[in-house]
Amino acid sequence: MNLTKEEILIRISALIVQEMKGEQRAEDRLLLKNWLQESDENRAIYQRCFDKIMQKKAFQTLNEYEKNRDFEKIRTKLFTTPVPQHLFSLKRMLPFVAAACMMIALGGVWYYNQINSSIPSQIQLSQMDKLPAQNRATVTFSDGRQFQLNEHEGQVHMDKKGVHYDDGSAVAETQSAQFATIETPRGGVYDVILPDGTRVKLNAATTLRYPTVFATDKREVRVDGEAYFEVAKRKNQPFIVETKNQQVSVLGTHFNVNTYGNKSEMKTTLVEGKIRVKELTTGKDLVLLPGYQSCVMEGKLVSRAVDVNQEMAWIHGRFNFDGKSLYEVMDELSRWYNVDVEYRGEMPDVEFFGGTYRTSKLSTLLNILKDQNLRYHFTANGKLIIEQNKL
Repeated sequence: MNLTKEEILIRISALIVQEMKGEQRAEDRLLLKNWLQESDENRAIYQRCFDKIMQKKAFQTLNEYEKNRDFEKIRTKLFTTPVPQHLFSLKRMLPFVAAACMMIALGGVWYYNQINSSIPSQIQLSQMDKLPAQNRATVTFSDGRQFQLNEHEGQVHMDKKGVHYDDGSAVAETQSAQFATIETPRGGVYDVILPDGTRVKLNAATTLRYPTVFATDKREVRVDGEAYFEVAKRKNQPFIVETKNQQVSVLGTHFNVNTYGNKSEMKTTLVEGKIRVKELTTGKDLVLLPGYQSCVMEGKLVSRAVDVNQEMAWIHGRFNFDGKSLYEVMDELSRWYNVDVEYRGEMPDVEFFGGTYRTSKLSTLLNILKDQNLRYHFTANGKLIIEQNKL
């Protein structure tokens, strides 16, 4: 459906307010991102929306307009040169529509912040609540050069020349560097297309190291964290993923590698194709078929059947808490929301079930603690404290 200019302006205004509230969906972020890329003017307007003085001024102006129902007052506040009434055609009204829409965004954000700050019980939450992971990553070359990736993008291409975004704009040239490392922090995610066309989705707190030019007989990368691979098929050039203590070898397939935690928690899940997983300390290896996962149990590398949809929930923008302990759930949330967690007192030995979307604010997900007789609060430095409710 094609939107008119007026409709786009109104929609963008609403999206800006939603972003400030932490209520924006993935598809809405994409629409806002595209709008920001259209012009420098759009980006300047967006930045103004985060100016508290501008927010308050816009809210006060809207209040005045609401009292007098007089659009002329808004017009004269925004423009010093009067516009004759007979020129108020739809085309000439667009600048005023744009200004009014942006004022709604500014005023709405200021009003939202004022409401939150007027409720003592919500002051700390509004200040300390955490937003979900965003597009954040750093590229570091073996020659020491380092570059921060654009948060308004979400994917980079790696090739012989260097690193660039989807639209072709360059991040950096390879120059003499033999290796490159792309790293997402806690609270950050990014997609990567390697020189051979392999697609890699990096979860939060993940590092991917790769050669700027693959060897002729193999394609070898290293991962620490969690990454989903869609490997480009090359019959005579196997793709090898090295982790802390394991090696995964494939020719072309889709699989997920999770190295969060210690050695016993390392998991490789196969979605499509066939892979060989080798445990480096013992030399034990096994072949995985679709729907199976390798892991270390009682010191042995084994395979087991799993629900792929549950294991791959993060790829589809969801949390899956089925069968996970409190500590496992909070470890995942701490990475996704970039928050340190501290437990005070004895914690219940429970398993959680179900899940939710990863686009929610942290406070929304922490409602699951209430059913376990737990409560939480944030410290002044943003640490999340979890403790039992007092009887």
